[in-house]
Amino acid sequence: MKYILYRSFGNIDNDIRKHELAAVEYAPNIYEATDSLVRAVADDLAGIAEYVGFETTAFAPEPVQPFRKVKRYSYVITGQVIPPNASENILIECKRYKTHRNEKKCML
Repeated sequence: MKYILYRSFGNIDNDIRKHELAAVEYAPNIYEATDSLVRAVADDLAGIAEYVGFETTAFAPEPVQPFRKVKRYSYVITGQVIPPNASENILIECKRYKTHRNEKKCML
């Protein structure tokens, strides 16, 4: 199965055409792909100039909640940016999109 990770800017329900490709991962299923997707999200966030020097990580994929406007995604991944001297972390949502049986897209 092919998992495609996309990055969104701001609200993931808006500006869908502005989403950018962040990574592509291959695995037999979502469980096998989880570690690679989490690493890909963390690596992508670490590469953003605004977050240089910050620690980055991500949570495991979760099913998309029904309140979301965008219905084409099947999972959401939340990336986490941990500033060295801040009272709060920065959370960034990602989504994975199912296009057909062998390809999935994930939104960051």
